Amino acid sequence: MPLNLPAVLVIEKNKIASANPWLVTLDIVLSVSGTQLYLVHNTEDVVFQGRTYTAFPFQIEIPKIAAKGEIPNWKLRISNITMALQAYLEDEQGCVGSSVVMRFINAGYLSENFVDLETRLEVMASESDAEWITFMLGMPNPMNKRFPQYRYISDHCAWKFKSAECAYTGSAVDCKRSLAACRQLSNQKRFGGKIGMDNYNVRLA
Repeated sequence: MPLNLPAVLVIEKNKIASANPWLVTLDIVLSVSGTQLYLVHNTEDVVFQGRTYTAFPFQIEIPKIAAKGEIPNWKLRISNITMALQAYLEDEQGCVGSSVVMRFINAGYLSENFVDLETRLEVMASESDAEWITFMLGMPNPMNKRFPQYRYISDHCAWKFKSAECAYTGSAVDCKRSLAACRQLSNQKRFGGKIGMDNYNVRLA
């Protein structure tokens, strides 16, 4: 399928030589903590779409075209010389399940639309040594996604305590996530349960 790139990027892509380098960026969202890491394969940091991408050495091994229907796997190697990312690997269960958005951008046209140059992947496995952290990347498996997204329970709040949905900003350090607990914290307007599903209420389907 042809890429629907802005005209300036098409011209830049077709140049034999250019002063504007093409860069590879990584948007990594860790599956356990939700921590977001932004890296760019470059000699200096880059600001793109309001985010600062930290210059960091990494290598990408593009999968070979398979003729037998195998699911392609990408191999991403991130430098581990400084051990800067090793703690994430240990705290995040090897980062398995984390999402990775790989993107090609042009340093001279950072305000353009690069959506067609994005690849969305998921960490399937990982390993590390003194030199590299190696991630095996594959396409996200839709069978691993919860459907529907939320569980509908009458007296149990679906929101994480003090999350954006909960919006509690008081001094309490935990919550039993029940309607009674929400009332004690004067936060019942943000209760994330489905009170209408209680056995004492009329339900229509």
